[in-house]
Amino acid sequence: MCDNKGVRHALILALTICVPCAAQVIVNPIHIQSMIGIFDPQPGDRELRCEVTPIHPALNFGFRFQAGYRVTVSASQFAGKGHAWSVLVRVTPLVSSKPVYLVSGQRLAEIPKTTMQLQFGGGYLLGEGAYDVNWVMLDDQERICRKTWRVDVHRSHAEHSVKVAMPPDTVWDVSLRGARLLPRNTDDAASIRLSILLNAAPLFARRTRIRPGDIGTLISAVSSLLERVPVRRVRLVVFNLEQQKELYRNGNFMLKNMPDVAQAMNSIDLNTVDYEVLKNRGGHVDLLAGLINQEIHENPPSDVVLCLGPMSRFTDRVPTDLIEKQSGPAPRFVNVELLPGPFMQSTLPDIIRNAVSRVGGRTMLVHTPGEFARAIERLEKP
Repeated sequence: MCDNKGVRHALILALTICVPCAAQVIVNPIHIQSMIGIFDPQPGDRELRCEVTPIHPALNFGFRFQAGYRVTVSASQFAGKGHAWSVLVRVTPLVSSKPVYLVSGQRLAEIPKTTMQLQFGGGYLLGEGAYDVNWVMLDDQERICRKTWRVDVHRSHAEHSVKVAMPPDTVWDVSLRGARLLPRNTDDAASIRLSILLNAAPLFARRTRIRPGDIGTLISAVSSLLERVPVRRVRLVVFNLEQQKELYRNGNFMLKNMPDVAQAMNSIDLNTVDYEVLKNRGGHVDLLAGLINQEIHENPPSDVVLCLGPMSRFTDRVPTDLIEKQSGPAPRFVNVELLPGPFMQSTLPDIIRNAVSRVGGRTMLVHTPGEFARAIERLEKP
């Protein structure tokens, strides 16, 4: 039973060892069968003071609804060293009453006497439908905090034409481990050779680091493209203009290679700038021009070269003589600029938009997943 102290302690130990920080992953209920009763109050429960705020589900750029929670706890409850906590979440589709369990764990560094608050969160992906969520946090001192809420997932009027990329009444973890992608719609669009030049930069230009949410958005956008656009070959190049670096290149990219892309973006440290970068003031211009020139001279060329990512903080113009002349069949260049949120506006054309215009390409500004879906539809048209 769940009131067995040894079982509870074993759960905390197992989760904090096996589950990385902030990784909310699906677990087989067989592995936690002895803990199912922890969602219900038990005699002798000790209270862990915490505030849990559910995060309303929102359609992301992977065309899946992402929901979750934020938690605030007083650090004074964990003063000293050797403390840990585990979180167990049960998400139950109302239509099937078949729950899905997600777990995460966290070991804490030594915490001195303080009045500070600790904050963390977790997330999961949902198909359209209604769900009951039961949430439990359990620490190494056998203290418990519980929260329950209901989630109603549906497309807004503006999102009505967007095809959600997971079935209704379905729960997946954000990593998509074991997820079965929906089959691509059959249509009369010819498959294309596609190059993606991914600008690995913060979604908000004033930020000095790429946050996990930024990486998630960029990965979701690439995944959506590969799931929806008929392709016969994909070349993915990840670059960062601030560091003047090409971070990743794969001429035969597939979705299974996505963890390598995440790792490449996680390695970026915008707070540290190499001395050679500081000396080469125009290095970001040379890098971008070089990437475009490589695409111009590829044999065979891609049908579409897609620049994808946030607006660059650089507003330079690429000199005309840096872009080499095209000979033979030329790819079609498109720039999809991600400006998430209704209040983000692109005021001045950035360097990427300028470079794409130098080769006769066009820029599409995307604020919402709905706009991104329409941008993908336009990519298939000559």
